[in-house]
Amino acid sequence: MRRIGYLVIWVWMRLALTFYFSKIKIEGLHNVPSGKPIMFLANHQNALLDALLIATHCSRKPYFLTRSDVFKTVLLKVFFEFLQMIPVYRIRDGKDSLAGNNAIFKRCSELLQGGEAILVFPEGNHSLKRRVRPLSKGFTRILFLALENNPSLDIGIVPIGVNYANAAKFPDKAALHYGKEIRVQEYFDKEDLSGSASRLKSEVYHHIRKLTTHIEEEAGYEDTVRKLDNAKVDYLDPVKVNLILEKGASPEHKAIGKEKVELKKYIFRGVFFILNFPMIILWSKFIKPKVSEPEFLSTTRFMFALLFYPFFYLLMILGVLTFLNWPATLTICIAHLTLNVVLVKLWREG
Repeated sequence: MRRIGYLVIWVWMRLALTFYFSKIKIEGLHNVPSGKPIMFLANHQNALLDALLIATHCSRKPYFLTRSDVFKTVLLKVFFEFLQMIPVYRIRDGKDSLAGNNAIFKRCSELLQGGEAILVFPEGNHSLKRRVRPLSKGFTRILFLALENNPSLDIGIVPIGVNYANAAKFPDKAALHYGKEIRVQEYFDKEDLSGSASRLKSEVYHHIRKLTTHIEEEAGYEDTVRKLDNAKVDYLDPVKVNLILEKGASPEHKAIGKEKVELKKYIFRGVFFILNFPMIILWSKFIKPKVSEPEFLSTTRFMFALLFYPFFYLLMILGVLTFLNWPATLTICIAHLTLNVVLVKLWREG
């Protein structure tokens, strides 16, 4: 029963993400091995959307560590645990709460020993900046604990680069780049756990950097982003963007057909606004102003759409039924939904 429920939610989430993003690009999925314990390690830009994208576009069914403060109510706790989310505690949750991580790490170790997959965001927090931040050592503790309990365990790490065209905007594009497997056994020395952790962290950091657009210089960050944006680089192709950054080249400014592109966007935006006027007002006036962190903006918008659009279409059906029959009502509602999806796909392409 649990498996069926998980499958239903998985399909629902994947369908919702497909509707929400104008494009989702997946690269390197063949690098994910089956039938062995795996830890996915990814950069973290876009709050819960990072985890949902990986969970629904992966050949494994991973458990994933999530900041404990999202487990605020009993209902949310039950729902998130059903989705195989495991709370992890941070210093901001209170110094005493950090002791709870010992049990969490032990559970993750046992999951790996059972051949499961776990998703961890080793940066420890999220940021919309296009760069990979220093990694925390928490993930190495989990891996080494599993190996201490079972020294012959063949654990693989699969690095993931999560990339967005513009993570705070809607509609957006996303890309997941799965890197080549890193065998933990090659870096583990039980006589030198500190050195093992440092070597493994360095290797993982190097791989994630290659799979993600990484702007190294903090001082000139905004200027670099502006130049990349003006050149219309494809942030879904981090290898190409990083090559430009490594060469120190100033990308060519592209402004050909800008007026035509902007006109298309305004048209798509206008039609979308008209079709979804009540939802847009509800979002912009009552929900969006309550989002305090920009990193949570897209996640909140997605969850808003996920929860409220079913009611929106239910009310539409009931309203249209007062004037028309069932076939006509369903035709109108399906046409409305289809047009919404088409607009989302074309809006960002424009």
